Amino acid sequence: MAAANFIPRTSFPAPTLPRAYFLGHHAKAIRKMREMTASIDLVYEVRDARAPLSTRNTVFDSIIGAKPRIVVYTKKDLSAIRSEVFRVWHPRGDYCIVNTHDHTSVKRLVNMSKMLCDSRESFFSVKVMIMGMPNVGKSSLLNTLRHAGVGRRKAAKTGALAGVTRNISSYVKIHEDPDILVYDTPGVSLPKTIDADTMLTLSTIGSINIGLVDPTIQADYLLYQLNLVDPSGSLYVKYSSPTNDVEEFLTSYCLRMHRLSKGGYPDLLGAATHWVDRWRKGLEGRIAFDDFKNPNAYKEWEAMHDEQRRRERGRQSDQKFRVA
Repeated sequence: MAAANFIPRTSFPAPTLPRAYFLGHHAKAIRKMREMTASIDLVYEVRDARAPLSTRNTVFDSIIGAKPRIVVYTKKDLSAIRSEVFRVWHPRGDYCIVNTHDHTSVKRLVNMSKMLCDSRESFFSVKVMIMGMPNVGKSSLLNTLRHAGVGRRKAAKTGALAGVTRNISSYVKIHEDPDILVYDTPGVSLPKTIDADTMLTLSTIGSINIGLVDPTIQADYLLYQLNLVDPSGSLYVKYSSPTNDVEEFLTSYCLRMHRLSKGGYPDLLGAATHWVDRWRKGLEGRIAFDDFKNPNAYKEWEAMHDEQRRRERGRQSDQKFRVA
């Protein structure tokens, strides 16, 4: 299909998917966070800058309450979303965009935290808790903060897949004079996501167990999103001409990457896994999910989830009434 005549899809058919990835250690972590909140002065709520809406967990709102919060968008170097979008979404300026591979990018976050220290009457250290969904970069953020602030090596394990951190850490000092102490926490998923698109996004970026979604569906969804970011198909032009057909793309990918099974047939399943993983690791370029071109997307997302919570409370009230 010629690039000049190519028209990308404007919607993606919702496949049948599980709507949750909520594990036992997620529930345990939430209970522990609630217990610790009283002694916490500040929260870093971490989201993936490639999927800033899908990686927001509304469960944290009830835990954080009125505590000061800085929304930290990680993986800036992998995101195709412009900084101006985040400025519109956060008019109060209570956010920070970071690249955890670059020490200079976390300085603003440290300075924002120090401002809280300066406004306190107490001379005690400031205690910070990091919260976020799985694999959004919490532990990488902590390690970069620690190395940039006090020159020490990493304090938390990191990995390319969800679920590396399983327990709340002891405190890690990221700054001296004033002392800023940070607690890392396990990634916590929503008990239930609102739609299939969110599950597809979380699976594609590796924020849930990637085995929950068929690799070919992940590849198809990634192809759909790449075409939305750049309808010319330039983001994958080295493998294929612009297309909406994932089988056509994967066949071309196999031939270009020499991923053939016995008999010389294209290994479409292996190609899907390989291609998505390269994007997940940032080896193919920048990507963006969610309705990032819409300046009202953040408010619309909140309104949608508020309505979902109202319906859920209504169902619970009906159940209590019927039991009574």
